Amino acid sequence: MSQASFCDAKREQNGLLAAAERRALLWMAARLPSWIHSDHLTALGLLAMLAAGVAYGCSSLDSRFLYAVNLCLLLNWAGDSLDGTLARYRNRQRPRYGFYVDHILDTFSVSFLCGGLAVSGYMSPQIVALVLIAYFMLCINVYLATYTLV
Repeated sequence: MSQASFCDAKREQNGLLAAAERRALLWMAARLPSWIHSDHLTALGLLAMLAAGVAYGCSSLDSRFLYAVNLCLLLNWAGDSLDGTLARYRNRQRPRYGFYVDHILDTFSVSFLCGGLAVSGYMSPQIVALVLIAYFMLCINVYLATYTLV
C-alpha cells in the first residue's frame, strides 16, 4: 500500500487587517533574538490563554482583572501568530507538527478562556458550553475540509 506524500495546505489570510498584521509579524520576527524559537512563542500563547482564563475567573471578585484578560489576549495573539511566522522567516517549518500542535493547543486555549468566562458570572455556564461546542464543531469542519477539499 503506497502512502501519499504530505501536502501542506495553502494559507489564505484575506481579512481587513491581514496585510498590516503580516508586515507587523515579519517586522517582529526579524528582531527577535536567535535564542527565541517558535516553540517558545507557542508556549507563550498557551500560557497567556491560561492566564486569561484565570483572570476571567478572578474578575468575579474584582472587575479590574478584566484588564489582565485583555493583556493576556494580546500576549496570546503575539505568541500564537508569531510562532509560525518566525518558523517561516527562519526557514524552520515543521508543517505536520506545526499544524497539529497549533490546532490542539488552540482547543486547550479556548477551553481555558471559556472555563474562566463560565466561572466569572459574566456569562452563564450553559451558554459558555454551547459556545464551546459550536467552536469545536466548526474546528472539526475546518480541519477536515483543509485536507479533504484540496
